Amino acid sequence: MKILLATDGSSPSQNATKFVAKLAKNCSVDAVVLTVSFDPEHYPMHPWSPHWTEHESDRTQPILDQAKSALEDVCESVTLAHGSGSAAPCILEQAKKSKVDLIVLGAKGHSAFRRVLLGSVSDSVAASAECSVVVVRGDEQQDVDLKRIVIGFDQSVASREAVWELMQWNLEPSCEVNVVSVALQPYVFVGEGYTGPPITIDPALVSKIDEAAERIASQIADRFPHTDAQTPVSDHIGDSIVNVAEETNANLIVVGDTGHSLLSRFLLGSTSKYVLRHAPCSVWISRRHWNATPTPNEVGDAVATT
Repeated sequence: MKILLATDGSSPSQNATKFVAKLAKNCSVDAVVLTVSFDPEHYPMHPWSPHWTEHESDRTQPILDQAKSALEDVCESVTLAHGSGSAAPCILEQAKKSKVDLIVLGAKGHSAFRRVLLGSVSDSVAASAECSVVVVRGDEQQDVDLKRIVIGFDQSVASREAVWELMQWNLEPSCEVNVVSVALQPYVFVGEGYTGPPITIDPALVSKIDEAAERIASQIADRFPHTDAQTPVSDHIGDSIVNVAEETNANLIVVGDTGHSLLSRFLLGSTSKYVLRHAPCSVWISRRHWNATPTPNEVGDAVATT
């Protein structure tokens, strides 16, 4: 597998580096480490441009060297790259150029308020990347842990491929996995923003969703024996996933992004975006299904259970 690690040497970036190292201990990884500098070429007439370029080279090389030092013992290979310009476009361009399977980068904000105002780089990369993206959160004083994982599962091909993507990374079998399939609570919208009382949800529908969650959980349990499934009834899917992550003190939330069109990528799926901005932990947005061809059985199963 090939991973693009975007780093600026900050504490969030160091957390992202630890995350990549954790994955590489269990799976063969070729890492591309990228840092991005301001581009002085937009101001060619300024006399300080050559000095700025030299300064940036001196500043960024230790950042790249530090990341390489942290990864070279666990990765198959580590390639260093230095881009110039706006960070998000450079990251996306490098991801395409290197044909990576996964982009990993750190999140700047960690408090509840700052998470809602997720950094523009993380937001842009997560919304526009054509591969899977992990936005890493965590305390820089602690090791990045992957012991408790929450998977949002809605029976779609995207969520199934997200499960398979996670499992192929060969994480420790002791991981505790919670599969969350939300039974969406219907409401009557009267108009002018007024919502009537909730409609009683059909117990048979909840049971059907619960059965699908249990089926996928049993498959995950072959790899991770400590796997559980739950089907909360809620009017907000993303909020339910985040709540389970908070209740279980999860280290990672995994969700599949169903959008593939330019418009979908620009807007990012509402559930994915909500989870990304409100999660108390790292978030893995899986786009494996964009580049994978599901087997007829997988597609048939997904359609049959929707």
